Amino acid sequence: MKNDGIQGGQSERLEEFIKSAGSGKSVKLSVRVYTRMVKQVVQSESTDDIQIESDMNLLMAAFSPVSTREVWAEKVIKVYAISPINEVEVNAKTTRHVANERLKMDYARLKAAGVQFEERFF
Repeated sequence: MKNDGIQGGQSERLEEFIKSAGSGKSVKLSVRVYTRMVKQVVQSESTDDIQIESDMNLLMAAFSPVSTREVWAEKVIKVYAISPINEVEVNAKTTRHVANERLKMDYARLKAAGVQFEERFF
């Protein structure tokens, strides 16, 4: 069964929800914002055999369709910002601000298409 390119599993793009809402279907999403810690591993610039590890925070949002009759992806997950774990407070505030501004742009696109959701921020 096919539904505008969305099948069971995880979709990669919000455009699938926007396209469906734009075609007149009722689309309602649950939004969850969260932070996930990951390890970043990079090669040293001075020597090829040394790897440098650092802990990073990913500021992410998960967009999950609320129960409908449609066959939807389980959720769309997007990363809105990346920051070092030990970032100073001023930089952390700037990172959150950037993530929230990016999130606002996606919210505007969803609203314009008629997608229903409650805004959440970092």
